[in-house]
Amino acid sequence: MTLDPAHLLGGGALGDALERLLAAARPSRIVVGWATVELDRAEVEVGGLLGPGPVTITDAPPDRPLGAACRLLRAADGREVALLEPSTEGLLAAALARHGEGSLVAYLLSDGGAAERARMSGFTVASERDGPLGRQRLVLAGPRDGPFLILAGLSDLAGLSDLAGLSDLAG
Repeated sequence: MTLDPAHLLGGGALGDALERLLAAARPSRIVVGWATVELDRAEVEVGGLLGPGPVTITDAPPDRPLGAACRLLRAADGREVALLEPSTEGLLAAALARHGEGSLVAYLLSDGGAAERARMSGFTVASERDGPLGRQRLVLAGPRDGPFLILAGLSDLAGLSDLAGLSDLAG
């Protein structure tokens, strides 16, 4: 079991997408999303992976695009993990059925321009939605059943860059 975003379950299906997205999005930090079928049990197991010392656990808003309830774990050294449990028969449930429990999501916390930079680098980016780490966009870079790359922590002003692009097209 690993909390390294470079070793997501099924990550081979992403090819070099994670590296290219990291270069484009320039995230300030990465939070691994740990998929589980039981949040309470995963708190103990994943909390142990964060090492010695206290782990703070907080409920977080759901990840609606993935169809998941979420809790955030934060270690004393600042490392974070998002625990994700399916709340629908959506993307996360399919990923769990295919890959099992573990690291299935990389949340790349980035600025509001990250989605545009990702598009300019050839990625398709879904609509902006609320998620466990703020405004987020799912990057369509791999199989439908995961693993998943998500631009997160996006500013509410991120949509303004999209509008600016539309006005350029209208010319």
